Amino acid sequence: METWLSYAPSDFLMFGPEVYWRLFELQNRALWPLPVIAGLAGLACLMLLATQRPVAIRSVLMLAALACLGAAHFLATRYAPINWPMVYAAWGFGLQAVALTLLAVIGSRKRFDKNDAAATATGWALLGYATILHPFVGLAFGRPLAQAEIVGITPDPTALACLGLLNLMLPGCWGIACATLPFLWCVFSAATLLTLSEPQGWILIAALLLWFLGRSTSVFIPCGRA
Repeated sequence: METWLSYAPSDFLMFGPEVYWRLFELQNRALWPLPVIAGLAGLACLMLLATQRPVAIRSVLMLAALACLGAAHFLATRYAPINWPMVYAAWGFGLQAVALTLLAVIGSRKRFDKNDAAATATGWALLGYATILHPFVGLAFGRPLAQAEIVGITPDPTALACLGLLNLMLPGCWGIACATLPFLWCVFSAATLLTLSEPQGWILIAALLLWFLGRSTSVFIPCGRA
């Protein structure tokens, strides 16, 4: 027992920060120019959402599902070789893609609850951050742009974008249920980054607190109205 207590969380990680951030650079290079296309697609999604047209909303949800598959690809091909539980995380993003697809097909009647300003504001904030700002956060911590994390390519911004999108789409308990997987991923990723002594983990924690703030006003909305 004393031996186990002597271990720190970092002792259970088989990689360091350099290896971790290198994964994103390798993925961006392997998929080039897809990272640029994905970034532009994210901006297009924001403009489509602003129209609040049913066809545009469905298109964004389908693109979000594809983004989750892109994140799953990163986890399965890049992250899993150095951290085997990421295979299960990849399946989780695959399930999230299915949920978003179903929402696009059968659940797109109601959009943007004007009576829930907190959910709407935090939804836009999370979407804007994940799509526009997150790819450049690494520059503030001394990392090159080649290691940028982009929605649809890597899991962190994709999960944050899903949380924001669901705040806009489903303000009630169904939205919380659909947000479970991206929320759990962000918790895990924040813990991993902080274990690696990477301050970027605090950004994820702040984003989760923002998501919770938006959800706190709508958690008691009946599922039938979500």
